[in-house]
Amino acid sequence: MQPLGRSQRLSRLQRGQALVEFALIIPTFLVLVVAIIEFSFLLTAKIGVTDTSQDAVRYAAELGNTVDADFDILQLVESEMGPPINKAHIASVSIFWTDKDGDNLGAADTYTRGGQFWNSAGTASVPYQQITSGYPVSSRCNVLGGIGCATGHTGVDWIGVTITYNYSWVTPLPNLVPGLGTAALQFVQTSTSRLEPVL
Repeated sequence: MQPLGRSQRLSRLQRGQALVEFALIIPTFLVLVVAIIEFSFLLTAKIGVTDTSQDAVRYAAELGNTVDADFDILQLVESEMGPPINKAHIASVSIFWTDKDGDNLGAADTYTRGGQFWNSAGTASVPYQQITSGYPVSSRCNVLGGIGCATGHTGVDWIGVTITYNYSWVTPLPNLVPGLGTAALQFVQTSTSRLEPVL
């Protein structure tokens, strides 16, 4: 058996060095790939919640004080929150009386996921239950000058819709990054609009 030549020894050392470098770099590379994937899901969910909140308040402004306004708003939230957003993670939807700056004036109808909320005819339902009833549809003022509106409503109301969504991690990123935590992230998105006035 002949001893290895200098070039063969260097070749083996280089292969060993490449293997060590690969072993050091691959975990960081995999964490980076997983982080990019997780961020994509997270950003998609955040944008979906934001867009749905904006569409819901626009719809609420159009509906005004029609009988099934809250039911229709919840139905819109259900239809717009599609994959990869998990509808089961919608914690609550709040429809509230606000001022033009978005400050809650202390009156809100809040719905949480679970149970059934029926339309006035009893022919359809959405998977929500009402937990507060501070801003009933009948008290919403969409009349110029507030004529015939409930006490305190001196003009056309501003309305807000807040969607609270619990985002759960899709990838094992929290296990790969110490200190990140495994608890769900909560998105709270509020949008406001003035009710469409009627004469």
